[in-house]
Amino acid sequence: MPLIRDIAPADYPSVEELLYSTDLGDGRFYDPGGLDVVVAELQGRLVGVAEFELHLDFGHAEGREAHPGEQTFIHTVAVAPTDRRGGVGRALLAEIARRAQEAGDTFLALVPQDGAEETGRQAFFRACGLTLYGPAGPGAAWGCPVSEILAVKDTADAAGE
Repeated sequence: MPLIRDIAPADYPSVEELLYSTDLGDGRFYDPGGLDVVVAELQGRLVGVAEFELHLDFGHAEGREAHPGEQTFIHTVAVAPTDRRGGVGRALLAEIARRAQEAGDTFLALVPQDGAEETGRQAFFRACGLTLYGPAGPGAAWGCPVSEILAVKDTADAAGE
């Protein structure tokens, strides 16, 4: 299982390289810009990153009434291609859900990034318990209660995944 921890400035070059390799970065110097960021390490290598915001009122201003008010919004989840399907992405989402729950947020929301891997990203989020809210299409919002992410994690842990 990966070690999930807060990002440190020394991680910035590795995070930018990871984001760029997954078509989520632009190749410039990484700056978290005030976001909460956690990273995943396996055997001393940075293999995943997730950026998120607690207490964000995403959805109502855009007319997405299916979304509750304040929630945790996930901006980015990226896992190195060589380390996918090993629980890294699930561990990152579970850590965000744990922090959201501690902060009093009860719902997670995100908009999967467009690009060559969009179908795979959507399949991953669906497998983790997130579902589409509102109309499908570019910029479609996904989400679920925090408790569902934590329940999926507990089920995976019990199964040894």
